[in-house]
Amino acid sequence: MRHVLLAALLFQRQREITDTLVELLNSTVHRINARAEKKVTEAFVAEFTKVRGKSGLLGKIAAASLGAPDGSVRSVVFPAAGGEKTLKDLVAEMKATNAEFARSKREVFKSSYSNHYRSGLMKLLGVLDFRSSNDQHKPVMDALKLIERHKDSSTTYLPLGETIPLEGVVRKDRMEFAIFTPDKGPKRVMRTVYEACVFQALRDRLRCKEIWVVGADKWRNPDDDLPGDFEVRRAEYYEKLNKPREAKVFTAQLQAEIRAELGALDTKLPKPPWVTISGKHRNGAIKFTEPEPEPKNLRKLKKAIRKKWGTVALIDILKEAALRTGYSRPSPRSARGRRRGEAPGTTRPAAI
Repeated sequence: MRHVLLAALLFQRQREITDTLVELLNSTVHRINARAEKKVTEAFVAEFTKVRGKSGLLGKIAAASLGAPDGSVRSVVFPAAGGEKTLKDLVAEMKATNAEFARSKREVFKSSYSNHYRSGLMKLLGVLDFRSSNDQHKPVMDALKLIERHKDSSTTYLPLGETIPLEGVVRKDRMEFAIFTPDKGPKRVMRTVYEACVFQALRDRLRCKEIWVVGADKWRNPDDDLPGDFEVRRAEYYEKLNKPREAKVFTAQLQAEIRAELGALDTKLPKPPWVTISGKHRNGAIKFTEPEPEPKNLRKLKKAIRKKWGTVALIDILKEAALRTGYSRPSPRSARGRRRGEAPGTTRPAAI
């Protein structure tokens, strides 16, 4: 009996440790990408200041230069341009539209994936066994094997002879950072940037359980979430859950429940004067006239949702609600109102 209890304890402890390692990987990747986003945005905003009236500005510089050909740049060109800062802004704008600024952004992104983070992630990659039951995610699995093969490499680029999965691995807005196009020769894939993109793709799929980890509990194979005899006793389990087996019946019940809850929300939701809902707003239907502090219970709400629904993104929950209920589509009443000239925002609960 002691041996059995010890084995059960070790088994459970192993699963807890594996879960902790997966969560460490997810948090580290999130930190890397958040840092990269911030640095790239700050660099872009700091350098990219549009200079208006460039044609007239160049004309003034040319006239001043011809008027005093022997003068210095500081005494002739700077005053004609409106100051040194104007010329710096002009250079920064030009850099923002050519390959030089693209290279600088690539360096900013690469720097966020430092040797410290990389070393830890590679160790986690060596001890965690990732699997997927869906061939759609094979590019990410192949990419993991690729970066593990070259984990000890110190080269700038991945080898030309390797098959490097890009589609489904590197986000479109990261392609310019990951791929370097030289003046001559084939395109090359930046090794460290590609590794960071692969870990981001891994994190996204882990959170949806599209990729799972052997020996984990929370991050286990989603097929293990069902009883082993589920296929044989499917009807019995559905009866115990009080759920219909027909998909259309199930979704109809779910739609009715969500509509009822949205209606209750719309009825009880306060109508503050600092928010208006109207289709006339240029940047969206909802407009806030004054900023509001973060609600005190928002963090508690997020924690409660995460506890019940796990790591499913809130935007995915909202999307599913929109697809199942159709509440984001205008109601017939709102269409009639628009024909009469009424504001679309008068509808409920579609406006919510």
